Amino acid sequence: MKQGRLIFTLAVLLTVLGLNAAAAGQEGTDSNAAAWPKKPAFSLRIGTYFSRVSTQVRVDGDNGLGTEFDISDVLGIPPSATVFRARGEFRLARWFGVEAEYYRIGRSRTVTIDREIIVGDTIFDVDETVSTRFITSYLDFALKFYLIRKQRLELGLWLGANVHFLVLSLEAQPSEFGVVRSTVWYPVPAGGVHFNYSLLPRLYLYGKAGFFYYKLSATEKLNAARFDISLDYYVWKSLGIGVTFAYNDSSLQTDRARFQGAVKNRASGFQIYAVIGF
Repeated sequence: MKQGRLIFTLAVLLTVLGLNAAAAGQEGTDSNAAAWPKKPAFSLRIGTYFSRVSTQVRVDGDNGLGTEFDISDVLGIPPSATVFRARGEFRLARWFGVEAEYYRIGRSRTVTIDREIIVGDTIFDVDETVSTRFITSYLDFALKFYLIRKQRLELGLWLGANVHFLVLSLEAQPSEFGVVRSTVWYPVPAGGVHFNYSLLPRLYLYGKAGFFYYKLSATEKLNAARFDISLDYYVWKSLGIGVTFAYNDSSLQTDRARFQGAVKNRASGFQIYAVIGF
């Protein structure tokens, strides 16, 4: 898994460098380069995100380790969801900008489970009917540094954090048999490369990829990989439409007081949106 993420990130970097070389050659021969419009310094993208999520979770208790299970396979939580997603970017200087993003994926289901699971110190037995609610929220911040700045291509590095908020609630029916509610949030520091490229006047390609790994001890680990690529087309001067493919993969293992256990969460999908930029 880790090797695949690194290869994926390197492939993105090589693609960006290839775009850089192509743009350098093209800008040197394109007599109309000066006529290309300036890239938007501010943009706001608001739209619908068609996501697919895979989550494995383990919640430990005072009496020992809980059961690690896939919430879709065991609890019947739907793997896909359609949600609202917003992202804003502001260019503060030629070499520096900031970006922020938010979306929330909430899913629920009531099923009769076909295996015993231990969540915290609560045991849910085979053939019990369990109502589950699972919410994942993402709040992303990034500082973007533009190291290469050309008229059609800009390439740089970014540093930031993606804050994950997870809420898992299980309730056996009738409720006196067992109720569990576990909440955890964790910031995922990250860094990587980003680029934007003008394919045509008013048609812009944006991309960002990053990776982070942290291991404090055998019981505390955090790693994450992310990638997104967007295509914006401005129908009018400051108003356009666009599409994004986004991939976000993280895993957490910790035994701290606020949460004991492990979470593996992967979300990916396409977003269709309206963009305002100027």
